[in-house]
Amino acid sequence: MFKEKMAKPNTGKIELAQSVGLSRREINEALRLVRSMSMTSATLGTSISPVEVTNISQYGFWLLLGDEELFLPFSEFPWFRNAAVGKILHVEHSSSNHLYWPELDIDLAIESIRQPVQFPLVSQINA
Repeated sequence: MFKEKMAKPNTGKIELAQSVGLSRREINEALRLVRSMSMTSATLGTSISPVEVTNISQYGFWLLLGDEELFLPFSEFPWFRNAAVGKILHVEHSSSNHLYWPELDIDLAIESIRQPVQFPLVSQINA
């Protein structure tokens, strides 16, 4: 009967390294060194986009603020209902607790987005 040969782990890497002229000892030393390294990712610089509009629908739009996603329904925030998409997308994190849409001249406290029920003032604009 025919028996299949099982490939050893790293066989392809060893054959590749040997094809460029490395000895088995050099290959094993390199593999040992690579396995001993601990890789870590570091945050590079500061975020240039701390707030981003990620989706707009007929019901409202979603903001990504750091690692938090917020939804602004047009029923609660009617100022945005008829705004051009480009104007909604242009949002600035004006301070630690406020967002500002300069082209719409809209300034909102972030807490009013998180808890709109606690901020009952509603625009008089016909929705």
